[in-house]
Amino acid sequence: MALNRTPLRAITAEDRATYERDGAVLLRQVCHRDWVDLLQPLALRIAAGEEDFGLLPSYPGRYMARGIPEFRKLVFESPLAQAACEVMGSKEAHFFFDEIFAKPPQSDEKTIWHTDRMGWPVSGKMVPSLWMPLTNVSKANSLECIAGSHSQDVRYWLFSPNARKMIKPPDRVPHPDCEPLRKDPSVQFLTWDMEPGDLLIVHPWTLHYSHGNPTDNWRIAVSLRMFGDDIRWDPRPDCVNLAGISFDEMIPGERPRGALCPLVWSADGRSDGDANYPRGFATNWSAKRKASVNEYDTFAEELRKQNASVAR
Repeated sequence: MALNRTPLRAITAEDRATYERDGAVLLRQVCHRDWVDLLQPLALRIAAGEEDFGLLPSYPGRYMARGIPEFRKLVFESPLAQAACEVMGSKEAHFFFDEIFAKPPQSDEKTIWHTDRMGWPVSGKMVPSLWMPLTNVSKANSLECIAGSHSQDVRYWLFSPNARKMIKPPDRVPHPDCEPLRKDPSVQFLTWDMEPGDLLIVHPWTLHYSHGNPTDNWRIAVSLRMFGDDIRWDPRPDCVNLAGISFDEMIPGERPRGALCPLVWSADGRSDGDANYPRGFATNWSAKRKASVNEYDTFAEELRKQNASVAR
């Protein structure tokens, strides 16, 4: 199989300028089709939920590299980390986690407008989403981003399981309803038709949204998160929990490293390799899937409550 380790195309100054300006950039055909053929059947079986892959029951589409060799290979041997570093100007990439985003045929499930920034227990800007489609993606079932929104230093209130247990801190702002902005000619909405092997890189501060899937085929993508040079631990009580890492182990101001955050690419050729990266999970999670998390209706209802509270 032609599993390329370096991008099939050069990362250009225009790519870097687009990411810096818009907060998102689409790189065409970074990965060979063999990467897609390796991962797509597995991703579809995970999404269908008909097999036990030994993943966390509460997050069955996350942390595949812990238990599935093909996804581990994607993390440690694919060109995604290098492409991300060259786009965002980082000399190193440390792996954070992997995730599948899958929508079945004729699905009206949407993801509300949001940013990823406050979800991760870190400070810094170099923790993009590396979103690689494993199926054809059309503008009807694609992501949308608001160009330039990453330049706004807004600490949005994250809708996470931890956040739902808290009173909103005074420095957090509810995520906006961006739909009315479609009438504003000064606001640019970005969306793309994509093919398997393309790579969409989205800045963690960029407002983005996901359509449903009105097509007759599954829409599946795999997303990797990588830490770049400026990332430091900065845990907050409303962050998303990470498998195997407790907030007590995150020392504020330190760079994420070690077995759970291995170095997967560096400009000088160093990497940790996967020998010490964990296999499986040292925890027993509830087998009950948290089906409400990230569902559009639940997001929307919470947003209405937050906006009503602010109005009062």
